[in-house]
Amino acid sequence: MTLEARSLSYRGILRDVDLRLSGPEVLGLIGPNGSGKSTLMRLMSGLIRADRGAVTLDGHPICSLRRRDVARRMAMVAQSAETADRITVRDAVSLGRTPWLDALRRWSDADAAHVARALERADLTHLADRDWSTLSGGERQRAHIARALAQDPAILLLDEPTNHLDIGHQLAILDLVHALRIPTMIALHDLNQAMRCDRLAVMSAGRLVAVGPPEQVLTADLLADVFGVRATVLTDPDDGSRLMRFKPLRQAPAPATARRPAAPPSSR
Repeated sequence: MTLEARSLSYRGILRDVDLRLSGPEVLGLIGPNGSGKSTLMRLMSGLIRADRGAVTLDGHPICSLRRRDVARRMAMVAQSAETADRITVRDAVSLGRTPWLDALRRWSDADAAHVARALERADLTHLADRDWSTLSGGERQRAHIARALAQDPAILLLDEPTNHLDIGHQLAILDLVHALRIPTMIALHDLNQAMRCDRLAVMSAGRLVAVGPPEQVLTADLLADVFGVRATVLTDPDDGSRLMRFKPLRQAPAPATARRPAAPPSSR
């Protein structure tokens, strides 16, 4: 399964982006706020249509495919998706099976098994019967991820899925994404988490400025130009993994020391 963007441009937010996602890889999408990451995700999922260029799914223009057919091949977790309905967590995750149901294909034990597996993978089994309105932000985020997993996608798009999650669940979700072994694009703000990806795509001011393995992409020059930071690379003595520590290129000026006003000149 292959998802490809060709010369994508959209309303001045995105300009001439070419990107290909295929094979069992995790592609990390990184860049500063406002660089176009979420817009690119929405374009590649088919939720919005580009002004110029095209998105293809296995060689077919995504705009020419029925939404049901796209949803049977690809799932997306957006940054924010809410519901005002009074539903349980299990019901919310069960919505992931919707593309596979119709008048001739009703709910089955196989669908229930997909939902149960998705709840387990997202560590939500113990919350399955909870009302959605009682969930924390992090729990809702995991439920959105579980809904996408219940969809049984061949391609997965995740727009900042670790937002609102505690560090334990952040790491668990990233481990799960890598274990899926399907083409996955994941937008991340944490560059140390991004270093775990197979490839990185770097957005800046609406353009794709670098694509490649993390060790080739996250250079000192790129970090300075795109993110405005200086990085020091540390190595974990236990497993040899790399970790980056960041400092701003320019230190903020220290506040001026308040001075006592000078005494008025003596009249003598």
